[in-house]
This record gives sequence, C-alpha cells and structure tokens, in this order.
Amino acid sequence: MITLDPLTEPIQDRPILVGIPALNESRKANRASWELFQTVTESIPTADTLALVGRIQTTTDALVLWEIHMELERRDIPPIFRYPANDDTLQMEFVTWLADLHWFTRQKPNHKPYFDKWQRLFGPITDGWHETARRIFEDAYWRGRVTTYTSRGLNLAVCDKRLLMVMKDGGQSRRLRDLKRADDRREAITRHAMANAGRLTKDRTPAQVAARRYNIWKTYVLADRSETIAARIYHALYGENIPRQNLGKQIDAVNQAWGQFLRK
Repeated sequence: MITLDPLTEPIQDRPILVGIPALNESRKANRASWELFQTVTESIPTADTLALVGRIQTTTDALVLWEIHMELERRDIPPIFRYPANDDTLQMEFVTWLADLHWFTRQKPNHKPYFDKWQRLFGPITDGWHETARRIFEDAYWRGRVTTYTSRGLNLAVCDKRLLMVMKDGGQSRRLRDLKRADDRREAITRHAMANAGRLTKDRTPAQVAARRYNIWKTYVLADRSETIAARIYHALYGENIPRQNLGKQIDAVNQAWGQFLRK
C-alpha cells in the first residue's frame, strides 16, 4: 500500500539525478559540447524510424536518448516498441522511465493518479513538470521499486501499462521473456520457411518470408499479443499494411515453426 507522497514528505539521501532542463543548460554552457550535441541530433527528425529505435539501446548520451524518445513519440511510436530499454546507467534508466511517463501523461491528460499532487504531471510540460518527475523517480529508486511504486502512484490499470516500456504489469513482463530467445526464434522461423519453400508466395524468397515473419512476431510480442495494436505499429515501423487476419496467420506459422524447433 502507498502511504507516502514524496512531493510532500521528502526522503533524505536520494540518488543524484539530473533533469532534462538541467542537462540542456549544462550542455549549452559549453560551446564545444553544445555544437557536438547539435551535430549528433540534427539528423534525428529525418532519420528512418527503425534506425531511431536501434539508436535507443546504443546511445550513451542521456540528452540524445531523450531527443530520440521525443521524436519517436511525435511519430506515434509507443514506448514499448522502442524496445529494448536503455538502462546502462541510473541516468539512462531515469530518462527511459521519463519517456514512459511523458507518453502516458500526453495520451491520457484526464487520468486521475493516486496522489492528488501528481496531477501536475498531466499538465503542460515545463521545468516544474520535469522537476516533479525527477523527485518522484528518485524517491521510487530509493525505495528499490521504481516500477511498482510509480505505476501505483500514477494509478495505472493493466491496460494503461500495455504500451509502456518499463512500467509493466507482472504478466506483461513475463510474456516479454519470449524475446530473450529471439535468436532461437529467428532460427526456427528460417528453418520452417526453408523447409516449406514450395508453399510460399512467389513474391518473396524463403529468407524474405522468414525475416518478415520474425518482425511480425516481435511486434506481436511487444504488443502484448494484441493483433490490432501489432498491425498498426507494424505499419508504422515497416511501412506495410497487414490485415489482422493475415497477421494472425503469420503468427500461427511462427508458432508451428517454434513447436518443430523445440521437438528437435
């Protein structure tokens, strides 16, 4: 049960984190650093969506990570489809969590959190918004339960967490574990496509069919097995419209391939 609102009852010895406004000011204070940052980020608005998703995990700069998250949000790519999360450092973990928070509060401006004072998170994005978010994360981290504390404090239902990356329900997190064997799944899909080459469409080679099925499967898993969401995001990521019925058939083929792989 939540009994403490960190915005009214401060806790000592919080970890030291830097909010986005402070990161910006620090970067601007050093001309060389600011020019380098501008050079790195100037291509973000025109970059391919899949390329941006790939940069989420590889960037080592917290401010660049935030800029990538914001660009993907402008493209209506929910946080979960920016997987895998970048949590290499506490600062990066904070920015990743902040991307979840920003997405949800912009999507659900009329949502009612558990704490009344957290309602400010559903208002305009200002320096005060960022400071409130930073303090909440720090207190949650101090307690050792960022995900559970903040998701409860925000009063998130299971359906609210579906499109978030880190504030997940236990069942959703367990279902994501399939991605830990993604390489095996890719191999299984490829073997199955090669073995059934004669039944495949002539428009694609077995290798192309396998690559497409793997991407469909990964999108489906990230969508928490929702064919409707998977179809919408697959189009946003890969530029291909795929009807729900066809998507379901591809998932059936993947499941068949996986079953055969496990029996061998």
